[in-house]
Amino acid sequence: MVCVRGMRSGTRVVEVMTGGPFMRVRLQGGRFEEAGLPFPILVDLEQLQSMVVEIAKWRFRENRGRIRSPSGFDQAYLKISGLRGSSVVEVDLGTTLPVLEGESIPNREYFEEAGSLLVEAIESAGRGAEHPNDSVPARYMGYFNRIGRSLLNDEVMEIEVAGGRAARLTQKLRAVLVRRSVNDLMRDVTVRGTVTEADQKDMTFRLQQIHGAHVDCSFHEQHGDTVIEALASYKSHKGRNRILVRVQGTGTYGKFDRLQRVDPVTSVEPLDPLDVDARLDGFRNLQDGWLEDGGVAPDHAGLDWLSDVFGKYYPVDMPLPRTYPMADGGVSLEWGFGEREADVEINLKSRAGEWCVFNSSTKECEEDKKVKLDYSGWLQIFDDLRRLGEQTK
Repeated sequence: MVCVRGMRSGTRVVEVMTGGPFMRVRLQGGRFEEAGLPFPILVDLEQLQSMVVEIAKWRFRENRGRIRSPSGFDQAYLKISGLRGSSVVEVDLGTTLPVLEGESIPNREYFEEAGSLLVEAIESAGRGAEHPNDSVPARYMGYFNRIGRSLLNDEVMEIEVAGGRAARLTQKLRAVLVRRSVNDLMRDVTVRGTVTEADQKDMTFRLQQIHGAHVDCSFHEQHGDTVIEALASYKSHKGRNRILVRVQGTGTYGKFDRLQRVDPVTSVEPLDPLDVDARLDGFRNLQDGWLEDGGVAPDHAGLDWLSDVFGKYYPVDMPLPRTYPMADGGVSLEWGFGEREADVEINLKSRAGEWCVFNSSTKECEEDKKVKLDYSGWLQIFDDLRRLGEQTK
């Protein structure tokens, strides 16, 4: 199909439409099951364009024996031509150059080859280090520092090119690809801790993480008051009363996957003293034997799970629980409702728990039941908490 785009110097400018899109990007994960495309994904898609154009230029130079590629390569661009729900993005190739009716975009074959090579690079990372991809120079792998950076750990970006060839990009494969080019890996991060130093001239501060080493962060003017207040709290209250903050932004990880800095920072927020994620971060520092008579260190993967589900499911209008580690490696969440105390003791490995309501006045256990901590199980706990809250009024 050929459609007329406009007129230029007596020549009809057209866009050539083929039987299918230049590329399809399929997104898998919880965020993509609802209507709408998350804004951060648009940045990832923009970087796809940069990588495809640069690889296309390189293939042209290699094939033609040229030192430079023609300017037309820089006038080509990728565009979103269609959306299938919120999980499939159709991408076509466009150009600002005038194109005669019936003609394709100049050097389109090199762009198509670049798309195939991009998919091949991802496939190579999935095969492991013993099968490195050498069909594309390592310097281009640095683009994966941007492509897929906003993906969450359980999300996948599948890239399909002409002929139906596709590859699945994950955070794990991003790390493999980036480190074939550079040592530093960038990804979106959330860290919590104490502000121990700040430089208002350079707009930087140092964060001592609750779990982990200190990390240097940048900050913008809108974050200044929070940073300075947190620093003042650290200097005057180095004990439990100091203000903890949550920092979100782009983290840079070194060769041994150590977080080196957060720059840019997009958010700095003070934490509630009962913040559950902050408490769980602290539990990561525990080791076996942390109690006088034993004490099992909590499983870190289990803490990741609990942090994730609590953040997703817990209603914002409900009071935060007190959070404690248990001797058997579990976690206890506890709420107070007058004379009643409710708690759920969580087994981080089985991802099940025991719900209990104790009356401190009668010294009796009023409720005691096993709960499976899937979505419906959490909803039942929240209903029980609301009921107890209503009874206390």
